[in-house]
Amino acid sequence: MKVEIIEQLRERVSRELYRLPSQFRLMLLSIGVGIVAGLGAILFDRLLVWMLHAVLETFTGYAEPRAGPPAEPLFTSAPARSLWFFIIPALGGLVSGVIVYLIAPEAEGQGTDAMIESFHERGGKIRKRVPLVKIVASALTIGSGGSAGKEGPISQIGAGFGSAVAATFRLKPRERRVLVLAGAAGGIGAIFQAPLGAALFAPEVLYRETEFESEAILPCIVSSITAYAVYTQLYKGGALFFPGRVGFSLPGELLPYAVFGVLCALVGFLFVRVFYGARDRFFRPLRIHRMLKPALGGLMMGCIAFFVPQIMNGGYGWVQTALEGKLLWQLMLLLVALKIVATSCTISSGGSGGVVGPSVFIGAMLGGAFGSLGHQVAPGWVVNPGSFVLVGMGGFFAGVAKVPIASIIMACEMSASYTLLVPLMIVSSISCLLLRNVNLFEKQQISRIASPAHLTEFARGMLEKIRVHEAVREQSITRIPEHMPFGDLVKTVTRSGASHFPVVDRDGRMIGIVSINDIRSVLFEETIDQLIVARDVATPNVVRVHWNDTLQQALDKMAAINVDELPVAREETPDEIVTMISKRDIVDYYYGRSMS
Repeated sequence: MKVEIIEQLRERVSRELYRLPSQFRLMLLSIGVGIVAGLGAILFDRLLVWMLHAVLETFTGYAEPRAGPPAEPLFTSAPARSLWFFIIPALGGLVSGVIVYLIAPEAEGQGTDAMIESFHERGGKIRKRVPLVKIVASALTIGSGGSAGKEGPISQIGAGFGSAVAATFRLKPRERRVLVLAGAAGGIGAIFQAPLGAALFAPEVLYRETEFESEAILPCIVSSITAYAVYTQLYKGGALFFPGRVGFSLPGELLPYAVFGVLCALVGFLFVRVFYGARDRFFRPLRIHRMLKPALGGLMMGCIAFFVPQIMNGGYGWVQTALEGKLLWQLMLLLVALKIVATSCTISSGGSGGVVGPSVFIGAMLGGAFGSLGHQVAPGWVVNPGSFVLVGMGGFFAGVAKVPIASIIMACEMSASYTLLVPLMIVSSISCLLLRNVNLFEKQQISRIASPAHLTEFARGMLEKIRVHEAVREQSITRIPEHMPFGDLVKTVTRSGASHFPVVDRDGRMIGIVSINDIRSVLFEETIDQLIVARDVATPNVVRVHWNDTLQQALDKMAAINVDELPVAREETPDEIVTMISKRDIVDYYYGRSMS
């Protein structure tokens, strides 16, 4: 009875919402998303603080410095070199890996990339369990000392709440995607206390080129402000960092900042290469269970932390210390290199966390080392070395993440100072320009035209004029005989790089199609090798694309049965498969043609 009442209420609210203009409806829902995102940020922050104190600080004796302490203790990394530095991060990675693997595998790694993928590839759909799993897994990873940031988890948490709101009221995919961005903006704006920067970050981070998801900007602003207001009811609002003496003089300091922009690009290139190199060349090929890899990453990170614990978790206390000019340039340069390695160990192994925090740390330490050394070598050129710490925070991340506008604003908001706006613009522009082919977020699309989310919006007119045979080529297709035993089928599929295989009869005519998912559904049943043949797991009555169909017709057929790939056959021989065509093939062809 209660379920029926709730369902009727939801239907009624949905009908009332759809009577409102689209933009007004999105604004109204963005307020609700912002409230939930702000509460999620509070919950995550509380859980993380408790973990850091109850686990990391209690067992190792290590805590980050706070603003304003005397200089002497800051050069002592920890009260004692405790063996817990090896154990705590590994245990945190282990528990986090088990939870993620068993409940929501998509919650592993950096959350911002998952949010971007949801927008482009999944119509904004995020499973409802993901936000809660992400909160727990990220608190375990970062709270046990893992080198990761809070923005990735909170962006995925906020995005998950936005997706849940859209699903509750059965919104269209376009509106669901906007609410996903609004949720991400709300969470980031709250936890970083940078509402404007976060409102620009979510629509900007989707693309590698300097482009925004323009229709989402106002909902993101509304959500970010709302979440920030909720968050500051519990936590005092204000800046995260408090820079000391900072300043900028034209034109004398233009050259040092330009040189620093080049340095940010070089280190950014190294960071991205090490980050993904560790994942692709070490952790992925490693022959241990997937859920154990975060524990190994935590152990490796702990080996570094035993000697240099400053690289643990977010490291914002050490960023503040650098802003106060209390760190030697040699130490800051060492922290840059070790933070890159530690972050790669933590996140590339599958640990749950973000990369904005580590990027802020790396940029700040790089700026501190450059400014301190530059002031010693050329004091007339580098007047305020502390300024480079703040500029490095925004300029470094702007280059690796392709978010120059958001990075500039967030750096200013996090320090409550717009004094260094001009040097931030200089460094961010140079860093972005030099790193145009290197990016930290793999799921970013080049531009709106290349995004599957906007394919029909931009491409329908063109796709109705292009034939399938123009976009694909005939190729060798692995055909599966209908009576092939299941064991042989698994071996054939495993050896092939394809995902769909036509099943043919003795005359070579297609009678069905089998996919990897079809095989997975019966893979663990006993005695199937003797009882099941290919015909049993194949999908009959195959929808196929014809050689002279338009690309728009191909997309419509995929959408009708909710698949990403279909076989292609000639009209005169519909049972003989010529090749396969996927949504990605269509997007790539369209983008290549539109750019030529």
